[in-house]
Amino acid sequence: MRKYLVACLASVLLFLSGGFTASAEGLHREEVLSLVQDAMKNQSSISEEVSTKEEIEEKLDKHFTGDFIEKFVQANVVKVDGGYTAFGSDFAPYYIPFFSYDKNTEIVYGENGDFIYVQEEFQGTGDGPASMEKHVESVTLKKENNIWKVMDVKYENGKMN
Repeated sequence: MRKYLVACLASVLLFLSGGFTASAEGLHREEVLSLVQDAMKNQSSISEEVSTKEEIEEKLDKHFTGDFIEKFVQANVVKVDGGYTAFGSDFAPYYIPFFSYDKNTEIVYGENGDFIYVQEEFQGTGDGPASMEKHVESVTLKKENNIWKVMDVKYENGKMN
């Protein structure tokens, strides 16, 4: 009976502390992945219509920090007849990676709960017209005005910590 009571108490403490899947801020793995997927949809929706730069920046503000929006717009938004749009590409800078959103997509919580890193290792491909070396793509989330937002997107040869 005593072992059972100790096991129950340990389980309750583990649950109350957030377990293994929650950060200090209480954002669980599923919530992090959903946030990143929503940010990706937000980015891709920009290419669906012509807008003003202000409308694009306002739309992106829901999921991205101000500094990131500035870099993304500078690198990807172009002037067209009637306003601005973004032409997506498999290799356009600052776009959310095509994560698998399964066990291969790793979530790393920053030490102080200030950052969350979402990363995945992609195997190299030597087939086809475009080849790619083995690499890691990552998204860094930061809390801005009490909302988790994408702060950075990287393509590197090593994992983020």
